[in-house]
Amino acid sequence: MLQQIFLHPVYAEDQPSGYTILTIHCLHRGFTAGAILGSIFPLARSTFSAIVRRPTSVASLPWTARLLSSAAMGGLGGTALLAVGMTARMWGREEIEWQDRSWRILANKGQNREDDWSVGGILLGAVGMGIMARRGAGFTAGMPRWRYMVGGAAAGSILGTVGHVLTSSGSVQDVEEKVVAGEGPLKPKEAS
Repeated sequence: MLQQIFLHPVYAEDQPSGYTILTIHCLHRGFTAGAILGSIFPLARSTFSAIVRRPTSVASLPWTARLLSSAAMGGLGGTALLAVGMTARMWGREEIEWQDRSWRILANKGQNREDDWSVGGILLGAVGMGIMARRGAGFTAGMPRWRYMVGGAAAGSILGTVGHVLTSSGSVQDVEEKVVAGEGPLKPKEAS
């Protein structure tokens, strides 16, 4: 996604929009990480409630609605947490440090591919859940529409990340073959 929007020059010190690139990247990663952690919560709560046999008010919602709600809140929480973390980490840093980190993000083909998958999932999930919420899908009862859409975006981000991981195994094999053949970054030493 970012490599299609921002210029990627030859040298890191020539990287324009370093602040913007790094901020977008951190917020995007925070959203996905938070969505993953938030999605685990309803499973843990359901298991705990079943063991203790203590009903909760959230348990009255359908399981998919709880999952979407938790993923939405986790995604927003992860985004906020990474915003604070990035600010703390980069506070007082020189512009070249922002440019270098941004340049490395744009140079990383695997990261760019993951971003493409994740953003595609976010868009499909948000639009799909928006349409379903507008039509009054049964499993979305009891939540505001914005939470459906954010939950759909969070679920889409997770599925996009999983899709990237499942389809990228061939690229790892390509790298291994190049290294074994002596064409990759770890070339064997020349015999003297």
